[in-house]
Amino acid sequence: MKSNLNPAFLAFALCALSAQAQSPNLNEIAPYKPEYRVAGGLRIAGSELKGNVELLVEGFKKFHPGAVVTTNFMTSSEGALGMMFSGASDVAPMGDDAKIPDQMPFYNTFRYVPTEISIATGGYDQRGTLFAWAIIVNKDNPIAKLSMDQLDRIFGSERTGGWEVGANADNNLLFTGSYARGPGTNIRQWSQLGLTGDWADKEIQTYGYVAPGFATNFERQVMHWSVKWNPNFKEFVEAKEATADPAGSAVVSQRMYEALEKDRYGIGWGALMHVNGTCVNPDGSKCPGYRGLKVIALSKAADGPAIALTADNVRNRSYPLIRDAYIYVNKAPGRPMDPKVREFIRFVLSREGQEIIQKAGVYSALPASYIRDQLKKLD
Repeated sequence: MKSNLNPAFLAFALCALSAQAQSPNLNEIAPYKPEYRVAGGLRIAGSELKGNVELLVEGFKKFHPGAVVTTNFMTSSEGALGMMFSGASDVAPMGDDAKIPDQMPFYNTFRYVPTEISIATGGYDQRGTLFAWAIIVNKDNPIAKLSMDQLDRIFGSERTGGWEVGANADNNLLFTGSYARGPGTNIRQWSQLGLTGDWADKEIQTYGYVAPGFATNFERQVMHWSVKWNPNFKEFVEAKEATADPAGSAVVSQRMYEALEKDRYGIGWGALMHVNGTCVNPDGSKCPGYRGLKVIALSKAADGPAIALTADNVRNRSYPLIRDAYIYVNKAPGRPMDPKVREFIRFVLSREGQEIIQKAGVYSALPASYIRDQLKKLD
C-alpha cells in the first residue's frame, strides 16, 4: 500500500538516530536574584525579536522599578551594532548573526569585538522564528546522513583560511590559516559520499539562499565564515526580496524547491516549512509543500550520531544547524561589564526571563547547561 507520509518525515524515521538530549526544563534554570539595583537609563536598540524584547523589559522592571528603559527598533538587527558603537545604546538585540562587516566598525572603534550572548534557541518550521536549516535532497537520493564537515566540502570551496571572532583573550576579530583547505578536499561528485551505480559520476548540484541574513549564518556554522562557495551554487531569496517581475520570480525560494524535486543529483539548504507545507505565506495562503524532497540527518562530527531535524532536537540543541536569538553588548576584555547591562542580561538568562521567552512562543528557552555558558561571558 502506498504511504501518504511526507518523504521528509519518512527519512527521519528510516535514516536518522534520535537525540538523547532532553528539551529544556525551566525548573533547572536558576531563578533571578538581583545583584545590583538598577536605577536610571538603560538603552536598547536593534531588533525587537518578535516582541520578546518589550516583554523582557516589562519583566525586568518588575524587579527594578527605578530603571528607565528606552527601546529603539527602527533599524532592526542591521543597525544594532552601529547604535551601540556610536554610543546611542547599551544593549543590541539581534535576530541575525553579527556579520563581519557589522563587527569591523565596532572593532575599529574599540579594538575588540562585541560580546555575543545567546538568549533563546530559534524555531523549527515556522516563518519568522529563526527556523533551523534543513538539508534537502531529491526523494530518490539514497543518502541518509551527512556531517557538518561534509557540508562544508560540498557547499564551500578551497580557501586560505577563515575568521575567528572573539575566540581569544583579547576578543579580537582575526583571520587564520587554521581553516585552510585545498581543492582536493572539495566534494563535487556523489561517489565521494559513497554512492554507487548511476549516482557515482554525477556532479553534486548545490542550491541555497543568498540573502545576507541567511547566507551569513550558513557561512558561519558550516564554512568557518568563509564566503567562498562551490562555483555551481544556485542562489535564491525569499519572495519579499525578489524583484516584482518574471526575472524576480525565477529566483524566489519556491523555484529552488521545485528544481530540487526534478534534480536527482541536487542538494540544498532551506526551510523545513517549505518542504512539508506547514508555513503560511504573507498573503495568507498555505505553502504548497514539496513531496518530491526528503530531509537528511546531520552529525556534528564525522563519527558522531546523525540527528534528525525535529522540534525536540531543535529545542534541545542537538541538531547541528539551529539558529539563535542574540544580544550583543560592549564588554572590554579584562574589565567589568556595565552593571546595568549585566543585570539585564542576568534577568534574561534567569528562569523568569526564559519563562517569558517560552510563553511568547516564537523561540525556545535555552537549556540550563547552555545558559551557564552564556553567563560566563558576563564576567
